[in-house]
Amino acid sequence: MASILTGSSSCFSRRCTQAFTSIYCHISAPIAERHPSSTVNQRPSTRPFIPLKSQTATRPLSQSPFEQPSIYEAEFEKLRMRRIKSIRMHPDSTGKDILPGNYVIKVNERTGVERKVILEHEMGYFWALKELEKTNNKPILSNESIIPAAEAEKFPTLTGLNCLNDEVVDIPDFFNRDNQTKDATAQCTLVAISCKDFGAKLLPSWIDPFTSQLVNSSDGYKFQTVRITINEGRIAKLLSPLILSGTKKNIPTEDHERTLLYYGNAEEWRDILRMHNMYTGYVYLVDGIGRVRWAGSGGGDEEEVANMIRCAKELVAPVKKVVGVVNSMGPRVGRRVQ
Repeated sequence: MASILTGSSSCFSRRCTQAFTSIYCHISAPIAERHPSSTVNQRPSTRPFIPLKSQTATRPLSQSPFEQPSIYEAEFEKLRMRRIKSIRMHPDSTGKDILPGNYVIKVNERTGVERKVILEHEMGYFWALKELEKTNNKPILSNESIIPAAEAEKFPTLTGLNCLNDEVVDIPDFFNRDNQTKDATAQCTLVAISCKDFGAKLLPSWIDPFTSQLVNSSDGYKFQTVRITINEGRIAKLLSPLILSGTKKNIPTEDHERTLLYYGNAEEWRDILRMHNMYTGYVYLVDGIGRVRWAGSGGGDEEEVANMIRCAKELVAPVKKVVGVVNSMGPRVGRRVQ
C-alpha cells in the first residue's frame, strides 16, 4: 500500500512539474510568437527614432507636432483672454510662449505627450537674463501706431498703491482723476513701470523726452507721467519703510504725487500687461478713459521715442466731426427739416 501511494505521489509530482514548465515557457515566449497577428511591437515606419537627449522640447500652446489641439487649451483659454492682445511680443522672447501662472508646455517629440512645467524648472532660473540679451532688453516691441479705439482694452486694475505723498490710490482710476469730462481725448498718461533697479534705469529714456516735449509744452495740461514700482515678495513688504525713504530721495519732489509703490503679489496683473520679465522696464500710453493705446519696453531709441511722442499727440487730438454729410435715408445731417 505504501509503494502504491509513493508511486502515485511521484507521478502527480511529475505531472505538476510538466504543467508549470509548459506555463512558464508560454509566458516567457515573445508576444509575436504567441500572437502572430499582433501589432504590439511594430514601430510606425513614419516616426524615426530620436536620441534621448532630444526627445523633449518646449513649444507654444497652440503648436503641436501632430497638428492636434493641446489638452491645456481649455484650461488656459479664459486666462489668456484677459491679456491685452494688441501688445507686440518680440519674436525671440521667451514671454511669447509663457502661459498664465508662469508655465510652459513641454512636449515629448517621440510620443507627443504634453506636460505642463513650471517656467523656471524648464528654462532655468536665469531665463530672464538670457531673454534680455536676445531681445536687447525689449521683450515687448513698441507699437508702430496707436491701438485703434475699437481694439483698445482697459488698463488692468491694481489696488492699494502707496503714493510718495502718503496717499493710497487705485489704478487706473488714479490716471484719470482730473478728467471730469470722461473724454478719451482729454488726457494722455505715460505709465512707466519697473520691478528691479535695472529696469528703473531704462525708463528715463522714455520719460525725459515725454516730459520736455509734451508735459512742459503749452498743452502740457493734457499730458502726465506716472511711475510705478512693483515690489513683490515678503521681504519687500518688511522693508517697505526703507524702500519708501530711498525712493523719495531719488525722485524729484515735484514728481512725488505721481510716483506709486506697490507691495504684494502682482503676477496676474503683470501677465495681463505681458510683463513676464521683471528685470526690464515697461511703458504704456493710456488715454483719458483708462485704455491702453500704445506699449513698449526696455530703453527707447531715437526712432521709438519719436513714434511715442507722435502717438501721444494723436491721442489728445480732437476728433474731427464731418458736417453736412448726405444721409441716404433722409436730409443732410445738421440741417433743420422744414
